[in-house]
Amino acid sequence: MTRHFTSGQTAKKLRISVSTLKRWLEEPDLAISERRNYNGWRLFSEADIAILKDYKRQIRRNGKRFNATTLIPVINRTATAMEG
Repeated sequence: MTRHFTSGQTAKKLRISVSTLKRWLEEPDLAISERRNYNGWRLFSEADIAILKDYKRQIRRNGKRFNATTLIPVINRTATAMEG
């Protein structure tokens, strides 16, 4: 019998936040199957966790990646507040 883990349990095993796990699951390269329990919670097998561990190693090896919105400058709120 295959054991399954919830998102929280999986994130804890990987030492990442649940939000990071959810962001990783949006990656099209990851071949993680979509399983849910009767409550609708996402479930992960030990094989899925192994794939995610390998993905985490790849990210650490290749360094941090930025998406399109990461490099947009933040508006200087102090200057804006002083003008208005």
